[in-house]
Amino acid sequence: MIKTITEFLAKSDWIKPVLGFVGLFILCIIFSPISNKGTIIFLKFDNLSNILRQVSEIGIISIGMTLVIITSGIDLSVGSVLALAATLTAFGIMDWQLGFSLTIIVALLAGALAGLINGALTSWGKIQAFIVTLAMMTGARGFALFIANSNSRNIGFGEAAAPEVFKIFTTSFFGIPFPVFIFIGMIIIFSTMLRKVRLGRYIYAIGSNEEAAKLAGLAVNWIRTSAYIFAGVLAALAGIIHSAQLYQGNPNDGVAFELDAIAAVVIGGTSLKGGKGTLEGTLAGVLIIGLLSNILGLHGVQKDFQLMLKGAIIVAAVLLQEGGLNFSLIKRQINKFRPQ
Repeated sequence: MIKTITEFLAKSDWIKPVLGFVGLFILCIIFSPISNKGTIIFLKFDNLSNILRQVSEIGIISIGMTLVIITSGIDLSVGSVLALAATLTAFGIMDWQLGFSLTIIVALLAGALAGLINGALTSWGKIQAFIVTLAMMTGARGFALFIANSNSRNIGFGEAAAPEVFKIFTTSFFGIPFPVFIFIGMIIIFSTMLRKVRLGRYIYAIGSNEEAAKLAGLAVNWIRTSAYIFAGVLAALAGIIHSAQLYQGNPNDGVAFELDAIAAVVIGGTSLKGGKGTLEGTLAGVLIIGLLSNILGLHGVQKDFQLMLKGAIIVAAVLLQEGGLNFSLIKRQINKFRPQ
């Protein structure tokens, strides 16, 4: 029985981050501030709903980041693509009078184009993903600044302004913000794709062994590019939601969002070497980031310390992925320098 459970835990990449989330959730309850009425503030429905709302944008971005990292790639441009999509959304609705549907399409196409360029330069151009997406990070934000003339564009409602349907992104159903449903929907769609659709299996294949995938006749360049396109579209979707949440399109938004997404993906058990990872784990990683930010915020911990803690957690997550520190190797290296 114990052996069976151990084997299951070893084979299920998403179990560790899920257990980590459960453990952290319990700790948040234990260390939560108490209100004057004696209630646990962390467990208040409004607080939990706020956590879900706050992680929904990073969560959507993290889905695309998971796909890219599984291919053994990286995408540093998602924060800038979010800003570009948010800016296009605000100007499309307020200045260009494109209407709701066409504005959404334009923003998503911009994300898809950014992903296509990233994928094409990485796959056919043979340029390292780090360099390509770093260039796109700068270029996409520069284009957003150009469109907005370096200013934010407010979104209003009424005659010759944003249609009422745009408010759906700020609406709650059963007390849960609508962006949370979008996030969960994307998790279900792309998790199904990775598990059940041939393209998903191919994404794992090229991340595990690209040469073997080529020998098997897979269109490696197109498969990798598709992962970057998905990442771009999902970043743009998060940008649309971002603009709706803040009632503005700001070309300076989304800074360091890519780092939060990478942190969530790594904490969720996806290997930076590629070929390994699940969206269930990414979901747990996103929630872990959200819980940490929330409980530290409830205690008034400053943002700079939160960032330092997040960095330490990323390093710890990578060490756990790689089986921890090799203490025997460290000991042998230390012994080399000891006097005989």
